[in-house]
Amino acid sequence: MGRPPLPVGTLGRIDYLVVGKGRVRARAGFRDFGGRRRFVTRYGTTRAHAERRLREALRDRGGATAPAATADSRLAAAAQLWLAEVEASELAAGTKRLYRFVVDSYVLPGLGELRLREVTVPAVDRLLTAVRASHGAGAAKSTRSVLSGILALAVRHGALATNPVRETSLRRTARPAKTPRALTVAEAQRLREAQRLREKLATDPDAVRLDLPDFVDLMLGTGVRIGEACAVRPTTIDLDAATLAITATVVRVPGRGLVIQEVPKSEAGRRTIALPPFVVHLLRRRCAAVPPDAEPPVLFRSPQGRLRDPNNTSGDLRAALDRAGFDWVTSHVFRKTVATRLDEAGVSAWQIADHLGHTRPTSPRTSTRAAGWPAPKRPPHCSARCNGEPRPVPPGSARGDSPAGAPSQNMPRQRSHWGVREGVRWSSVGPW
Repeated sequence: MGRPPLPVGTLGRIDYLVVGKGRVRARAGFRDFGGRRRFVTRYGTTRAHAERRLREALRDRGGATAPAATADSRLAAAAQLWLAEVEASELAAGTKRLYRFVVDSYVLPGLGELRLREVTVPAVDRLLTAVRASHGAGAAKSTRSVLSGILALAVRHGALATNPVRETSLRRTARPAKTPRALTVAEAQRLREAQRLREKLATDPDAVRLDLPDFVDLMLGTGVRIGEACAVRPTTIDLDAATLAITATVVRVPGRGLVIQEVPKSEAGRRTIALPPFVVHLLRRRCAAVPPDAEPPVLFRSPQGRLRDPNNTSGDLRAALDRAGFDWVTSHVFRKTVATRLDEAGVSAWQIADHLGHTRPTSPRTSTRAAGWPAPKRPPHCSARCNGEPRPVPPGSARGDSPAGAPSQNMPRQRSHWGVREGVRWSSVGPW
């Protein structure tokens, strides 16, 4: 029986031959990563020198390198390799920052010193259980995603045969039902007036100094996310058409500080929305006050004249709302309020999702409507969409003339047909 082949990526016995004074040949067979056995020869002044040159040649042969992670590598080393891939990817800066935080805070303290061959399903399950108990279900979910990415890299490098994270699951626990709440029309009017009226602002100089009245009006009138509001620029506004293009958000990048990320939260977040009249008036006034060469070129700057930090703005907003008597209101409530107003006016779930920058619609009755508000009457096709039935093809589209051409709910969304032209019309929604 013949000898078994060399393992892939290894060399056999090295043969040496003195071919002259001060000249030694080193020769060995090498099984490359394509499975072929090749003989490699190098010369040196001594046996050690020739062997060193041979091993260097084998290391770089054909541009193929040995896997960076092996079964004996520690998880911490594989995590750094994975983070390097994440940094080189096109993921959003906030996502990269979250992944690094999860690695440093949960993965490395729990499993970082284990060798990859020691990372088993029970070990992963114990870590996820501990993270959930100490930091909550959200942290456990993020930890599972990050750990799955790290061990997927180990599988690609041949260090593991399978990804043990795939055999784990996060146990669901019963949570008390939380009734969504949005501002009623009267409360919204009261909130804006409380921000605008001279006597109210005179008693709250911090809100004026932090430029919160106009900022609240923008969010309450558009439903944009707080980071998106911080990134609004004159170039994204069409006052004649009364539209606002959401194309960016403000994020904090380690080592760089606050930057305008030219990618919203998701692909669905890149949208153009219609503006109600009072927001058009607000933006017209703000645009007129921004110099053409302003830096940063945003409408809402920090008190120091720099980009607004969404986290700091959220904290400032929290304090101002508490002082105004709206301790239950957050910036996300503004989005729910806009969704509720649109739903009350009979706007379809898909149009509301387009306006808010959601990937898919959710039922306004369960996620956006204020408690106790009756659902308005809708056309039959609107109710069908809210119940998860196929979305009808917009008139004039490529498949609009075919009675059987309605796409399934898994078909790609035709945003060009459901944008501003056929999206929200604030004249039909009614005044705030």
